[in-house]
Amino acid sequence: MTLRERVKELSKYGELIAGDKKERLIVDKIKEYFEVNKITTYINPQNVLKWEEKEIELECEGIKIEAISLPYSPSIDVETSDYQVIKINNILDINKYYRNNSNKILVFTQDDLMRKIVLKNGTPLSHLPQNPPKLPAFYIRYKDANQIKGKCRFFLKSSFEDSIGYTIEGIIPGKTEDKIYVTAHHDHWFKGEHDDLISVSILPELKSEKYELHLISFTAEESGCFFSSFSWACGSYNFLRSNKIDAKLSISLDNLTLNSKFFVTPGLFKYFKNAVQYPSPYTDSYNFLKRGIPTISMSDIDYPYYHSEADEISETENYEEIVKLLNVFLSNEITINPQELVNVIFDTPLPIEIKELALNLIERGKYNELLKFYGSVLDLSKNTIQTYLFHKLVGINKAYQNSVAIEDFVELRNYCEDEICSKLYEKFLYYLQKEITNEYLIQLKNLF
Repeated sequence: MTLRERVKELSKYGELIAGDKKERLIVDKIKEYFEVNKITTYINPQNVLKWEEKEIELECEGIKIEAISLPYSPSIDVETSDYQVIKINNILDINKYYRNNSNKILVFTQDDLMRKIVLKNGTPLSHLPQNPPKLPAFYIRYKDANQIKGKCRFFLKSSFEDSIGYTIEGIIPGKTEDKIYVTAHHDHWFKGEHDDLISVSILPELKSEKYELHLISFTAEESGCFFSSFSWACGSYNFLRSNKIDAKLSISLDNLTLNSKFFVTPGLFKYFKNAVQYPSPYTDSYNFLKRGIPTISMSDIDYPYYHSEADEISETENYEEIVKLLNVFLSNEITINPQELVNVIFDTPLPIEIKELALNLIERGKYNELLKFYGSVLDLSKNTIQTYLFHKLVGINKAYQNSVAIEDFVELRNYCEDEICSKLYEKFLYYLQKEITNEYLIQLKNLF
Protein backbone atom coordinates (compact mmCIF):
# COMPACT_ATOMS: atom_id res chain seq x y z
CA MET A 1 0.00 0.00 0.00
CA THR A 2 1.42 3.40 -0.99
CA LEU A 3 1.44 6.36 1.38
CA ARG A 4 -1.26 8.05 -0.67
CA GLU A 5 -3.46 4.94 -0.54
CA ARG A 6 -3.01 4.78 3.20
CA VAL A 7 -4.01 8.44 3.57
CA LYS A 8 -7.13 7.90 1.47
CA GLU A 9 -8.06 4.83 3.49
CA LEU A 10 -7.90 6.86 6.71
CA SER A 11 -9.65 9.95 5.32
CA LYS A 12 -12.65 7.94 4.12
CA TYR A 13 -13.81 7.91 7.76
CA GLY A 14 -14.40 11.65 7.39
CA GLU A 15 -13.80 14.29 10.01
CA LEU A 16 -12.54 12.85 13.29
CA ILE A 17 -13.20 14.71 16.52
CA ALA A 18 -11.28 13.48 19.55
CA GLY A 19 -13.47 11.15 21.57
CA ASP A 20 -15.79 10.24 18.71
CA LYS A 21 -16.79 6.57 18.56
CA LYS A 22 -15.06 6.13 15.20
CA GLU A 23 -11.71 7.21 16.65
CA ARG A 24 -11.11 3.65 17.83
CA LEU A 25 -11.74 2.42 14.27
CA ILE A 26 -9.01 4.68 12.90
CA VAL A 27 -6.63 3.77 15.73
CA ASP A 28 -7.18 0.07 15.00
CA LYS A 29 -6.41 0.75 11.34
CA ILE A 30 -3.15 2.53 12.33
CA LYS A 31 -2.37 -0.48 14.52
CA GLU A 32 -2.69 -2.68 11.43
CA TYR A 33 -0.16 -0.50 9.58
CA PHE A 34 2.30 -0.86 12.45
CA GLU A 35 1.83 -4.61 12.77
CA VAL A 36 2.36 -5.21 9.04
CA ASN A 37 5.86 -3.86 9.64
CA LYS A 38 6.19 -5.97 12.83
CA ILE A 39 6.12 -2.95 15.12
CA THR A 40 4.99 -3.56 18.70
CA THR A 41 2.04 -1.32 19.53
CA TYR A 42 0.37 0.06 22.64
CA ILE A 43 -2.93 1.92 22.83
CA ASN A 44 -3.30 4.54 25.54
CA PRO A 45 -6.85 5.74 26.39
CA GLN A 46 -7.17 9.37 27.52
CA ASN A 47 -9.96 11.52 28.89
CA VAL A 48 -11.07 14.15 26.38
CA LEU A 49 -13.88 16.67 25.99
CA LYS A 50 -15.89 15.80 22.89
CA TRP A 51 -17.71 18.71 21.28
CA GLU A 52 -20.12 17.95 18.47
CA GLU A 53 -22.37 19.96 16.19
CA LYS A 54 -25.75 18.16 16.12
CA GLU A 55 -27.99 20.54 14.13
CA ILE A 56 -27.47 23.96 12.59
CA GLU A 57 -29.53 26.49 10.66
CA LEU A 58 -28.83 30.04 9.58
CA GLU A 59 -31.68 31.91 7.89
CA CYS A 60 -31.88 35.60 7.01
CA GLU A 61 -35.02 37.23 5.56
CA GLY A 62 -36.41 33.86 4.49
CA ILE A 63 -33.18 32.70 2.82
CA LYS A 64 -31.32 29.72 4.29
CA ILE A 65 -27.54 30.04 4.16
CA GLU A 66 -25.11 27.14 4.34
CA ALA A 67 -23.15 27.46 7.56
CA ILE A 68 -21.10 25.52 10.08
CA SER A 69 -20.42 26.34 13.71
CA LEU A 70 -16.94 26.75 15.08
CA PRO A 71 -15.89 24.04 17.54
CA TYR A 72 -16.83 24.64 21.19
CA SER A 73 -19.75 26.84 20.15
CA PRO A 74 -22.62 26.44 22.65
CA SER A 75 -26.21 25.82 21.58
CA ILE A 76 -28.45 28.76 20.68
CA ASP A 77 -31.80 29.51 19.05
CA VAL A 78 -32.37 33.22 18.52
CA GLU A 79 -33.68 35.68 15.95
CA THR A 80 -31.70 38.87 15.98
CA SER A 81 -30.15 41.64 13.94
CA ASP A 82 -27.42 42.08 16.56
CA TYR A 83 -24.64 40.18 14.79
CA GLN A 84 -21.46 40.95 12.91
CA VAL A 85 -20.00 39.44 9.74
CA ILE A 86 -16.20 39.45 9.79
CA LYS A 87 -13.97 38.82 6.77
CA ILE A 88 -10.67 37.37 7.98
CA ASN A 89 -7.38 36.85 6.20
CA ASN A 90 -6.29 33.88 8.30
CA ILE A 91 -8.25 31.30 10.24
CA LEU A 92 -5.94 31.91 13.23
CA ASP A 93 -7.35 35.45 13.53
CA ILE A 94 -10.78 34.22 14.59
CA ASN A 95 -10.07 34.15 18.31
CA LYS A 96 -8.57 37.64 18.23
CA TYR A 97 -12.00 38.92 17.18
CA TYR A 98 -13.89 36.50 19.40
CA ARG A 99 -11.96 37.55 22.54
CA ASN A 100 -12.82 41.19 21.91
CA ASN A 101 -16.48 40.50 21.17
CA SER A 102 -19.11 42.01 23.48
CA ASN A 103 -22.42 40.19 23.09
CA LYS A 104 -22.86 39.88 19.34
CA ILE A 105 -23.10 36.66 17.40
CA LEU A 106 -20.11 36.56 15.05
CA VAL A 107 -20.21 35.16 11.53
CA PHE A 108 -16.80 34.57 9.98
CA THR A 109 -15.71 34.05 6.41
CA GLN A 110 -12.39 33.96 4.59
CA ASP A 111 -12.98 32.55 1.12
CA ASP A 112 -15.33 30.04 -0.45
CA LEU A 113 -13.97 27.14 1.61
CA MET A 114 -15.39 26.01 4.93
CA ARG A 115 -12.80 26.19 7.72
CA LYS A 116 -12.66 25.39 11.45
CA ILE A 117 -10.74 26.30 14.56
CA VAL A 118 -11.61 25.93 18.24
CA LEU A 119 -13.17 28.95 19.96
CA LYS A 120 -11.36 30.16 23.07
CA ASN A 121 -12.39 32.31 25.99
CA GLY A 122 -10.56 33.63 29.03
CA THR A 123 -6.84 34.36 29.44
CA PRO A 124 -4.89 33.22 26.35
CA LEU A 125 -2.22 30.51 26.51
CA SER A 126 -3.45 28.93 29.72
CA HIS A 127 -3.42 25.17 30.26
CA LEU A 128 -5.94 25.61 33.07
CA PRO A 129 -9.65 25.43 32.22
CA GLN A 130 -11.04 28.86 31.31
CA ASN A 131 -14.61 30.11 31.07
CA PRO A 132 -16.25 28.32 28.13
CA PRO A 133 -17.32 30.33 25.06
CA LYS A 134 -20.49 32.20 25.98
CA LEU A 135 -21.82 32.63 22.44
CA PRO A 136 -21.53 30.49 19.32
CA ALA A 137 -19.71 31.61 16.20
CA PHE A 138 -20.77 30.65 12.69
CA TYR A 139 -18.70 30.23 9.54
CA ILE A 140 -19.93 30.71 5.95
CA ARG A 141 -18.56 30.83 2.43
CA TYR A 142 -17.57 34.30 1.25
CA LYS A 143 -19.93 34.13 -1.74
CA ASP A 144 -22.84 33.94 0.74
CA ALA A 145 -21.75 36.87 2.92
CA ASN A 146 -24.04 39.39 1.18
CA GLN A 147 -27.06 37.28 2.19
CA ILE A 148 -26.40 37.87 5.88
CA LYS A 149 -28.62 40.91 6.38
CA GLY A 150 -31.65 42.07 8.31
CA LYS A 151 -33.00 39.86 11.05
CA CYS A 152 -31.49 36.37 11.05
CA ARG A 153 -32.29 33.18 12.88
CA PHE A 154 -29.23 31.52 14.38
CA PHE A 155 -29.98 27.96 15.46
CA LEU A 156 -27.37 25.55 16.77
CA LYS A 157 -27.69 22.39 18.78
CA SER A 158 -24.30 21.25 20.03
CA SER A 159 -23.08 18.93 22.76
CA PHE A 160 -20.17 18.72 25.16
CA GLU A 161 -19.46 15.24 26.53
CA ASP A 162 -16.72 13.63 28.60
CA SER A 163 -15.31 10.93 26.37
CA ILE A 164 -12.26 8.75 25.70
CA GLY A 165 -9.66 9.38 23.01
CA TYR A 166 -6.90 6.97 22.03
CA THR A 167 -3.19 7.58 21.53
CA ILE A 168 -1.32 4.78 19.76
CA GLU A 169 2.41 4.14 20.17
CA GLY A 170 4.60 1.85 18.09
CA ILE A 171 8.03 0.91 19.42
CA ILE A 172 11.02 -0.29 17.36
CA PRO A 173 14.03 -1.46 19.45
CA GLY A 174 17.39 0.16 18.71
CA LYS A 175 21.05 -0.70 19.08
CA THR A 176 21.46 1.85 21.88
CA GLU A 177 19.35 2.88 24.86
CA ASP A 178 18.76 6.33 23.37
CA LYS A 179 15.15 6.93 22.34
CA ILE A 180 13.71 9.20 19.69
CA TYR A 181 9.99 10.04 19.60
CA VAL A 182 8.41 10.79 16.23
CA THR A 183 4.83 12.01 16.53
CA ALA A 184 1.74 12.87 14.49
CA HIS A 185 -1.98 13.11 15.31
CA HIS A 186 -5.01 11.37 13.86
CA ASP A 187 -7.85 13.68 14.95
CA HIS A 188 -8.57 16.18 12.17
CA TRP A 189 -11.04 18.63 10.68
CA PHE A 190 -12.78 17.75 7.40
CA LYS A 191 -10.62 15.21 5.49
CA GLY A 192 -7.42 16.35 7.20
CA GLU A 193 -5.07 14.68 4.75
CA HIS A 194 -2.16 17.09 5.25
CA ASP A 195 -3.18 17.89 8.81
CA ASP A 196 -2.31 15.24 9.73
CA LEU A 197 -3.11 11.92 8.06
CA ILE A 198 -0.08 11.95 5.75
CA SER A 199 2.14 12.18 8.84
CA VAL A 200 0.26 9.32 10.50
CA SER A 201 0.74 7.28 7.32
CA ILE A 202 4.48 7.95 7.33
CA LEU A 203 5.05 6.72 10.91
CA PRO A 204 5.07 2.95 10.13
CA GLU A 205 7.68 3.53 7.39
CA LEU A 206 10.27 5.04 9.74
CA LYS A 207 13.29 3.11 10.95
CA SER A 208 16.67 3.63 12.55
CA GLU A 209 19.90 1.69 12.43
CA LYS A 210 20.81 3.15 15.80
CA TYR A 211 18.04 4.52 18.05
CA GLU A 212 14.98 3.05 19.71
CA LEU A 213 12.03 4.66 17.96
CA HIS A 214 8.72 5.55 19.58
CA LEU A 215 6.21 6.31 16.82
CA ILE A 216 3.12 7.99 18.22
CA SER A 217 -0.18 9.15 16.77
CA PHE A 218 -1.85 11.37 19.35
CA THR A 219 -5.49 12.01 20.05
CA ALA A 220 -6.79 15.49 20.92
CA GLU A 221 -4.42 17.69 18.97
CA GLU A 222 -7.11 19.73 17.25
CA SER A 223 -9.66 19.68 20.08
CA GLY A 224 -10.51 17.73 23.20
CA CYS A 225 -9.07 20.08 25.83
CA PHE A 226 -11.24 20.87 28.85
CA PHE A 227 -11.71 24.57 27.99
CA SER A 228 -8.02 25.49 28.30
CA SER A 229 -7.14 28.43 26.05
CA PHE A 230 -3.95 26.57 25.09
CA SER A 231 -6.48 24.60 23.12
CA TRP A 232 -4.29 22.39 20.95
CA ALA A 233 -2.01 19.40 21.59
CA CYS A 234 -3.66 18.48 24.88
CA GLY A 235 -3.45 14.79 23.91
CA SER A 236 0.35 14.94 24.01
CA TYR A 237 0.25 17.31 27.00
CA ASN A 238 -1.68 14.78 29.09
CA PHE A 239 0.28 11.82 27.70
CA LEU A 240 3.52 13.37 28.91
CA ARG A 241 2.01 14.24 32.28
CA SER A 242 1.04 10.59 32.74
CA ASN A 243 4.22 8.99 31.38
CA LYS A 244 7.80 9.64 32.39
CA ILE A 245 9.69 10.14 29.12
CA ASP A 246 13.43 9.77 28.70
CA ALA A 247 14.27 10.79 25.16
CA LYS A 248 17.19 12.11 23.18
CA LEU A 249 14.94 13.95 20.77
CA SER A 250 11.34 14.51 19.66
CA ILE A 251 10.29 15.02 16.04
CA SER A 252 6.78 16.24 15.22
CA LEU A 253 5.23 15.86 11.76
CA ASP A 254 2.20 18.13 11.61
CA ASN A 255 0.33 19.85 8.76
CA LEU A 256 2.85 18.28 6.44
CA THR A 257 3.27 19.35 2.83
CA LEU A 258 6.13 19.27 0.34
CA ASN A 259 6.82 22.91 1.34
CA SER A 260 7.14 22.22 5.06
CA LYS A 261 9.75 24.04 7.13
CA PHE A 262 11.80 22.77 10.03
CA PHE A 263 11.42 24.47 13.41
CA VAL A 264 14.40 23.49 15.52
CA THR A 265 15.51 23.74 19.15
CA PRO A 266 18.96 25.34 19.72
CA GLY A 267 21.49 22.52 19.77
CA LEU A 268 20.27 21.02 16.50
CA PHE A 269 20.65 23.96 14.09
CA LYS A 270 23.66 22.39 12.36
CA TYR A 271 21.50 19.66 10.81
CA PHE A 272 19.12 22.05 9.05
CA LYS A 273 20.56 24.88 6.97
CA ASN A 274 17.32 26.79 6.36
CA ALA A 275 15.48 25.93 9.57
CA VAL A 276 13.47 28.37 11.66
CA GLN A 277 15.77 28.68 14.66
CA TYR A 278 13.27 28.47 17.48
CA PRO A 279 10.94 25.66 18.60
CA SER A 280 7.40 25.66 17.26
CA PRO A 281 4.65 26.28 19.82
CA TYR A 282 2.00 24.86 17.49
CA THR A 283 2.86 21.14 17.41
CA ASP A 284 2.99 18.21 19.81
CA SER A 285 6.78 18.51 20.04
CA TYR A 286 6.32 21.64 22.17
CA ASN A 287 5.14 19.51 25.08
CA PHE A 288 8.33 17.47 24.82
CA LEU A 289 10.38 20.67 24.85
CA LYS A 290 8.69 21.73 28.10
CA ARG A 291 10.09 18.55 29.63
CA GLY A 292 13.64 19.32 28.58
CA ILE A 293 13.71 17.30 25.34
CA PRO A 294 15.12 18.99 22.22
CA THR A 295 12.65 19.10 19.35
CA ILE A 296 12.27 19.28 15.60
CA SER A 297 8.91 20.19 14.05
CA MET A 298 8.22 19.72 10.38
CA SER A 299 5.21 21.80 9.33
CA ASP A 300 3.88 24.13 6.65
CA ILE A 301 2.55 27.22 8.42
CA ASP A 302 1.66 28.80 5.06
CA TYR A 303 -0.42 25.94 3.67
CA PRO A 304 -3.41 27.72 2.05
CA TYR A 305 -5.93 24.95 2.82
CA TYR A 306 -5.11 24.66 6.51
CA HIS A 307 -8.17 23.49 8.51
CA SER A 308 -10.34 23.62 5.40
CA GLU A 309 -12.48 21.22 3.42
CA ALA A 310 -9.88 21.34 0.61
CA ASP A 311 -7.17 19.67 2.72
CA GLU A 312 -6.52 16.74 0.39
CA ILE A 313 -3.40 15.02 -0.96
CA SER A 314 -3.09 15.37 -4.73
CA GLU A 315 -2.02 12.58 -7.07
CA THR A 316 1.25 14.40 -7.82
CA GLU A 317 2.42 14.71 -4.21
CA ASN A 318 5.17 12.21 -3.39
CA TYR A 319 6.30 11.92 0.22
CA GLU A 320 8.78 9.08 -0.26
CA GLU A 321 11.69 11.54 -0.27
CA ILE A 322 10.62 12.84 3.14
CA VAL A 323 10.57 9.26 4.45
CA LYS A 324 14.09 8.70 3.09
CA LEU A 325 15.31 11.98 4.59
CA LEU A 326 13.94 11.08 8.01
CA ASN A 327 15.31 7.53 7.92
CA VAL A 328 18.81 8.74 7.03
CA PHE A 329 18.67 11.30 9.85
CA LEU A 330 17.39 8.72 12.35
CA SER A 331 20.07 6.18 11.42
CA ASN A 332 23.06 8.47 11.94
CA GLU A 333 24.71 9.74 15.09
CA ILE A 334 22.83 12.79 16.37
CA THR A 335 24.77 15.10 18.65
CA ILE A 336 23.57 18.17 20.52
CA ASN A 337 25.62 21.36 20.34
CA PRO A 338 24.94 23.30 23.58
CA GLN A 339 26.86 26.31 22.20
CA GLU A 340 23.79 27.12 20.10
CA LEU A 341 21.80 27.58 23.32
CA VAL A 342 24.65 29.72 24.69
CA ASN A 343 24.20 32.02 21.67
CA VAL A 344 20.45 32.26 22.34
CA ILE A 345 21.13 33.25 25.96
CA PHE A 346 23.52 35.99 24.84
CA ASP A 347 21.00 37.29 22.28
CA THR A 348 17.99 37.30 24.64
CA PRO A 349 17.36 40.48 26.70
CA LEU A 350 17.77 39.03 30.21
CA PRO A 351 19.17 40.31 33.53
CA ILE A 352 22.89 39.62 33.77
CA GLU A 353 22.48 37.38 36.82
CA ILE A 354 20.08 35.13 34.88
CA LYS A 355 22.51 34.90 31.98
CA GLU A 356 25.46 34.06 34.24
CA LEU A 357 23.65 31.24 36.01
CA ALA A 358 22.24 29.83 32.76
CA LEU A 359 25.68 29.82 31.11
CA ASN A 360 27.19 28.18 34.18
CA LEU A 361 24.55 25.45 34.05
CA ILE A 362 25.35 24.71 30.40
CA GLU A 363 29.01 24.31 31.35
CA ARG A 364 27.87 21.80 33.98
CA GLY A 365 25.96 19.75 31.40
CA LYS A 366 22.47 21.00 32.29
CA TYR A 367 21.41 21.76 28.71
CA ASN A 368 18.22 19.70 28.99
CA GLU A 369 17.21 21.33 32.28
CA LEU A 370 17.47 24.76 30.69
CA LEU A 371 15.13 23.76 27.86
CA LYS A 372 12.36 23.50 30.46
CA PHE A 373 12.52 27.30 30.80
CA TYR A 374 11.13 27.73 27.30
CA GLY A 375 7.61 29.12 27.01
CA SER A 376 5.32 31.00 24.65
CA VAL A 377 4.37 34.65 24.29
CA LEU A 378 1.36 35.82 22.28
CA ASP A 379 1.60 39.27 20.71
CA LEU A 380 -2.05 40.28 20.98
CA SER A 381 -1.84 42.99 18.32
CA LYS A 382 -0.22 40.74 15.68
CA ASN A 383 -1.90 37.57 16.96
CA THR A 384 1.38 35.66 16.65
CA ILE A 385 2.92 33.21 19.11
CA GLN A 386 6.62 32.62 19.53
CA THR A 387 8.69 30.58 21.96
CA TYR A 388 11.41 32.11 24.11
CA LEU A 389 13.85 30.99 26.76
CA PHE A 390 12.74 32.53 30.09
CA HIS A 391 9.54 33.54 28.34
CA LYS A 392 8.02 35.38 31.32
CA LEU A 393 10.83 37.94 31.34
CA VAL A 394 10.79 38.28 27.56
CA GLY A 395 7.01 38.76 27.64
CA ILE A 396 7.17 41.42 30.34
CA ASN A 397 9.86 43.25 28.35
CA LYS A 398 7.63 43.19 25.26
CA ALA A 399 4.68 44.48 27.31
CA TYR A 400 6.31 47.93 27.55
CA GLN A 401 5.44 48.36 23.86
CA ASN A 402 2.72 45.82 23.04
CA SER A 403 -0.14 43.93 24.64
CA VAL A 404 0.90 40.33 25.28
CA ALA A 405 -0.26 37.11 26.85
CA ILE A 406 2.39 35.01 28.57
CA GLU A 407 1.89 31.25 28.75
CA ASP A 408 0.42 30.04 32.06
CA PHE A 409 1.13 33.41 33.65
CA VAL A 410 -0.65 36.64 32.77
CA GLU A 411 -2.16 38.86 30.10
CA LEU A 412 -0.59 42.34 30.00
CA ARG A 413 -2.41 45.27 28.39
CA ASN A 414 -1.82 48.97 28.82
CA TYR A 415 -5.29 50.54 28.97
CA CYS A 416 -3.91 53.92 30.00
CA GLU A 417 -4.95 57.10 28.22
CA ASP A 418 -2.77 59.59 30.10
CA GLU A 419 0.87 59.95 31.09
CA ILE A 420 0.36 59.41 34.84
CA CYS A 421 -1.42 56.10 34.27
CA SER A 422 1.21 54.98 31.75
CA LYS A 423 4.03 55.66 34.20
CA LEU A 424 2.24 53.63 36.85
CA TYR A 425 1.82 50.80 34.37
CA GLU A 426 5.55 50.88 33.64
CA LYS A 427 6.26 50.83 37.36
CA PHE A 428 3.99 47.79 37.69
CA LEU A 429 5.94 46.04 34.91
CA TYR A 430 9.21 46.92 36.61
CA TYR A 431 8.16 45.31 39.90
CA LEU A 432 6.68 42.33 38.08
CA GLN A 433 9.98 41.90 36.27
CA LYS A 434 11.85 41.93 39.59
CA GLU A 435 9.55 39.26 41.05
CA ILE A 436 9.93 36.97 38.04
CA THR A 437 13.70 37.50 37.99
CA ASN A 438 13.84 36.32 41.61
CA GLU A 439 11.60 33.37 40.77
CA TYR A 440 13.92 32.27 37.94
CA LEU A 441 17.03 32.81 40.10
CA ILE A 442 15.67 30.46 42.75
CA GLN A 443 14.80 27.84 40.15
CA LEU A 444 18.21 28.09 38.49
CA LYS A 445 20.14 27.89 41.77
CA ASN A 446 18.22 24.76 42.70
CA LEU A 447 19.73 23.05 39.65
CA PHE A 448 23.30 23.28 40.97
